[in-house]
Amino acid sequence: MHPSLSECVGTLYAEGVRSFRVVPVFFGSGGHLKEDLPRLVAGLKSNFKGLEVTLEPPVGEQPGVISAIARAIAR
Repeated sequence: MHPSLSECVGTLYAEGVRSFRVVPVFFGSGGHLKEDLPRLVAGLKSNFKGLEVTLEPPVGEQPGVISAIARAIAR
């Protein structure tokens, strides 16, 4: 997808943003979230001095989302 996470961080970093919260829009933690995304975040931290990145669990594992899915299925 474009822009990439690296491109977004680079643009915002140039504007003075130093803290980011990454919330993956996935239903669960597969290979991309367990391996690729942490590697990407580590690369960002090494490329941008003073960068703070919080990597959140995927939205599909959030209690509110799980409850909403359960309610939708129960209908």
